[in-house]
Amino acid sequence: MIDRIETAYYQLPTVGMGDAGHGRIDFQELVTVKLYADGLVGQGYAYTVGRGGRAIRALIDYDLAPLLIGREAAQVEQLWHLMWQHLLFVGRGGLSSFAIGAIDIALWDWRGLSQGQPLYAILGGTPRELPAYGSGVDLLKSENELLEQITGFMDKGFPGVKMKVGRPDFTEDEARVGVVRRLIGDRVDLMVDANMSWNMHNALDRGRRLAVHDLFWLEEPVRPEDVAGHAVLVKELRTPVALGESLHSLDEFQNYIEVRAVEIVQVDPITNGGITVSIEVLRQADKAGLRTSSHYADELCAHLLCSSARPIYLEKHAFALDRYLEKSQQIVGGCVRPSEDPGTGHHFDEEALSVYKA
Repeated sequence: MIDRIETAYYQLPTVGMGDAGHGRIDFQELVTVKLYADGLVGQGYAYTVGRGGRAIRALIDYDLAPLLIGREAAQVEQLWHLMWQHLLFVGRGGLSSFAIGAIDIALWDWRGLSQGQPLYAILGGTPRELPAYGSGVDLLKSENELLEQITGFMDKGFPGVKMKVGRPDFTEDEARVGVVRRLIGDRVDLMVDANMSWNMHNALDRGRRLAVHDLFWLEEPVRPEDVAGHAVLVKELRTPVALGESLHSLDEFQNYIEVRAVEIVQVDPITNGGITVSIEVLRQADKAGLRTSSHYADELCAHLLCSSARPIYLEKHAFALDRYLEKSQQIVGGCVRPSEDPGTGHHFDEEALSVYKA
């Protein structure tokens, strides 16, 4: 039975980060969740790009925690539906998905702890090495700073790297993608991320022009509401279209998958509304024969992708929380593996976080 749910709020500094969709990002918000039930403590979290974190925490403290106290923690999927229904009028996505997701992650962690098994095992997955790629939030960086970042990714042995595009002058995007491709050569995969900053017509033209650099994927080219526009891009561009971080419900993913408006499905258990949603998204992608990848939540996504039929890459994000974890994710030969600890293995070092508590 769930005894109590505790939250905390932190502002984690970011340096020189920004993209076309969110602008300059001066700090990352982190909301942590501890769920106490039957002598065990499940841990979860939500993050933002510097806006909305206090609202997420308030939804948990004032709406979701009182709803769950006294209920059975083992009923993870039922509790997800209960939370979704409870916030239906103000929810169906957005901040409510982040709040539900944070608790859902804590419930899955609790389930793993109670069964003495790592998350991938209780999801029915098989542990494996997952290729990782280095991912920067680098649109504001100078060309030299960008190349320095990419060199750091290569030094870690990543087989792929990702950079931001979406500058007001597209010729700057073209030039920056070109210098990165020349730096990494043709044996390293190159992804670009427009962070929803183009319309469909711009994306079609710009996607074609960037294709000369042999891109592995084009990520979030237009706003997520434009499913039809994405379907056109999938049909017309030779570069695969990837997305998923800005979809906040299973229904939104299904809309894309059903009309073939995405080729690489990226899950993020925080933004998607929890592990309960993300694992179902992966099942839908598998059924449709689509490739899968991840956004952020590195340690959690290692478990999730081990439950997918066609995982191609795990994102090692510029915002990665490794430095704030009791056990950081290890990169070996450019690959990662899921934790073998019971639960998620994603537990925070509160001493490391304490200076950033707000």
